[in-house]
Amino acid sequence: MKLTRGSIRWRLSIGAILAVVLALLLSDLALSVMFHRQVTRLTSQELEAKSMALVAGFEGDQPPAAPPDDIGGDRRYLQPYSGLYWQIEVDGRTHRSQSLWDTVLPLTAAMPGRGRAELYGGDGPDGQRLLILDRSIRVGADGHPVRIAVAVSTALMDEAQQLFDRDLVPALVILGVLLILASIVQVAIGLRLFADVHRKVEALQSGRLARLGQDLPTEVRPLASAIDELLDDRDRRIERARHRAADLAHTLKTPLQALHGETSRLRQSGQNEAADAIDEIAEQIRGSVDRELGRARIGAEGSADLAQVVERIAAVLRRTARGDEIGIITQVPSGMLVRIDAYDLTEALGSVAENALRHARERVVIRAEAKGRRIILLIEDDGPGVPPEQLDEVTRRGHFLDSGGTGVGLSLAKEIVEAADGDLLLQNLDPGFRVSLMFWRGPGT
Repeated sequence: MKLTRGSIRWRLSIGAILAVVLALLLSDLALSVMFHRQVTRLTSQELEAKSMALVAGFEGDQPPAAPPDDIGGDRRYLQPYSGLYWQIEVDGRTHRSQSLWDTVLPLTAAMPGRGRAELYGGDGPDGQRLLILDRSIRVGADGHPVRIAVAVSTALMDEAQQLFDRDLVPALVILGVLLILASIVQVAIGLRLFADVHRKVEALQSGRLARLGQDLPTEVRPLASAIDELLDDRDRRIERARHRAADLAHTLKTPLQALHGETSRLRQSGQNEAADAIDEIAEQIRGSVDRELGRARIGAEGSADLAQVVERIAAVLRRTARGDEIGIITQVPSGMLVRIDAYDLTEALGSVAENALRHARERVVIRAEAKGRRIILLIEDDGPGVPPEQLDEVTRRGHFLDSGGTGVGLSLAKEIVEAADGDLLLQNLDPGFRVSLMFWRGPGT
């Protein structure tokens, strides 16, 4: 099945691609946020440990004193702008780590409540962005407040975030490609049921299958049931039309016979001209009835053995008046089935063959050849053919080239063949004339 715009496969594939791309974009955002939160949580835990190390430098029962420079035990506190800083406020005085050099931490105006710690960001020395853990404690017997703040540069966090995002994008691209391929495969597998439906419809058209049935996926069964119901209704309509055609034939048979009797009595009384006029009118009525009866019979399902039908028609033609004068040659292999009702094929081929016999000089050839899924039945005569400007007119209802026909044969044959999804083509030979009837192969051929 081709991937064309507007097809179900195209729409499902595009939908799957868009869904995968959107899901990956959201996943990238969510994973990035989750990583940032995790890094921030780990950094805050590190700050908590550093803060507690500073708190340990104060004895709870002694009045607070200025902290030593090496408090906290981390050499980075001694290196200017190292990215790790502390700041302690005791009795209104501010003490700082050497790493802060000549700057102070951007603490909030209000000191955190007793025993509480606050985590927030701020700008530090050398343009660094800091994560600050700010807390207050009580020291000494009088409970002097001490404010302890420890801060770390977020540069390492930002670098880790960038490295994570850089590694995440290729991984998500590879995952996206795999998901898109999996979606396309899934769509292809899901749409295989339409291939099964297509094969059943082809079998239905070729006559190998009478109905679609319910041996289909659940989602397609309502459609199959609707098609089968339409086919049942069509068959019932065709059957009723055939019955009405038969009734019409019987209804008109008696009046036409009565007219024939009246013309016989008119001729016996010497009124030949009036009798001829009535016979001409009756013949026109008979031709119209034959045409409508033939049309009512068109469209039945089934298949026909081409060789058997051809031989029956050839046998009938050989028993006609011209059958003794014209050679009728048949070249149709046995076992060649065509997708058309046998009665309809007899009607169509009989009309064409009778026309060929009427115009032939010495012979009529009926032969068949197979081309792919088609079978072409050729009826050729060595008569004068048809004027080129009238080729498109001879299959028009009521049209005939001479007084020997009623103008029904070729038009009826064309209607029958086209009703079976076939085609009828006309062609002048040198000399002669050819009618090609093209049918679909029947089941088993």
